[in-house]
Amino acid sequence: MRAQNILSRSRYSAAKRCRRWGTAAVEMAFIVPILGLIVMGMFELSRGVMVKQILTGAARKGCRTGIIHQYGNSDIINDATNVMRDNSFDSTLFNPPTVGSITITVTDPNGNTLSDALDAAPGSKVTVQVAIPVTSFKWVSMYFLTGTMFESDSVVMMKQ
Repeated sequence: MRAQNILSRSRYSAAKRCRRWGTAAVEMAFIVPILGLIVMGMFELSRGVMVKQILTGAARKGCRTGIIHQYGNSDIINDATNVMRDNSFDSTLFNPPTVGSITITVTDPNGNTLSDALDAAPGSKVTVQVAIPVTSFKWVSMYFLTGTMFESDSVVMMKQ
């Protein structure tokens, strides 16, 4: 009788284990798409943060160039573009194929806006902002990073 009891228990536990495999497969089928979305979102958002830092670095380099007395807007654009190219953002990767936009604002000490940083008097403020199309750096989809342009912070420095 005892041997029969042990035999029926082992059959019961084997049957129970087989049913658990099916349950685990169903649970996995529900969880994998959710985890996949979370991982894709993490990749896309971390790429966005990295690109934002690159854009801010390009704006900062352009602004540093702009506050030096002998450099003008063309030098600011060249330096910001070079920083973008050094970080693999070439105009061939952009969609549409432009380097994005580099906005330069020069304000003299009296509050007047000037056309070029080269003509600015000491004490003028130079502001640079760099933007690129979002489509030029997205990896995964349009769900995580929306909008048309990705912009740097505006970097403001005082002309020497």
